[in-house]
Amino acid sequence: MDAADQNSNSTNSYSLIAEIDPPKGANLAGFLDTALKVRGRVDSVRVTDSEHAIMRMSPIAPCLALLDKTIDPIMIITGRDRNRISFQADLLSAAALGIKKIVIKEGHDPAEGDQPVARTSGDLDLVSMLQCAAALNSGKDLAGESLDGGTDFEIGVSVELSDDVNFNRERAEFFMQLGDYGVTSVTLGPTYDINIVEQFVPFAEKTGIKLYSSLMFLKSVTMIRYLNNLTGAPSIPQEFLKKMMQAPVKKDAGMQVAADFMEELSTLGDGIVLLAIGWKGRLPEFLDLIDR
Repeated sequence: MDAADQNSNSTNSYSLIAEIDPPKGANLAGFLDTALKVRGRVDSVRVTDSEHAIMRMSPIAPCLALLDKTIDPIMIITGRDRNRISFQADLLSAAALGIKKIVIKEGHDPAEGDQPVARTSGDLDLVSMLQCAAALNSGKDLAGESLDGGTDFEIGVSVELSDDVNFNRERAEFFMQLGDYGVTSVTLGPTYDINIVEQFVPFAEKTGIKLYSSLMFLKSVTMIRYLNNLTGAPSIPQEFLKKMMQAPVKKDAGMQVAADFMEELSTLGDGIVLLAIGWKGRLPEFLDLIDR
């Protein structure tokens, strides 16, 4: 850990993670430029796996590039596009390249993305992916065969949230099973409803599993209205819509709203993941705003 990292950790009681998408192409320059601008100001950089079913470079190469720049990478891996053979194969490749931290995620429906004719593998759900990762960490594959070198992953899980109270309660209760798979952290999907996040805190405390919230930058009033019309997604409370509408500088409104809400989030759980969807260039600006 360099001096900037140590200073960051000494002045903040929670971890701050920047989530960055790999490029849609083979050129890593823009990805690395963003990562280098936040190096030492965040604790880790999390690399997505074709987030929102938008085809992008696999996260393995970007994670390796981050390691080369002495940036701590966290690799997201989904089961949407893989069967259990390719899922285990990609995890072994990541481990061989020195990637130590992973976050397992179910992945968005391809119908939501840029190639809606794509099909999911249908082979893996969240539990079977956890079984895969736990098996590899024990030195065996999912079929029970011994490996020529096991993995040593720090396993995290990312869970989507809903506007359905019962759905979120079931997700919270799922915490109680995660220790069986060696899970050390859970990341909640983005929400501006603090009551949803609070629902997960007791389960995190009972299990000792770290709890991370996701903070999404709101670009505009139009974006809020769009998100509030999505079926099943947590609605953004009206107070944030009003703040966006009343902001004197519209282009900066989302940054300030996120910074204000972050003060509340930082008191719950162990860390915050910054989701700069389409706004990765403004990550350094946001870190200035919150004095990181």
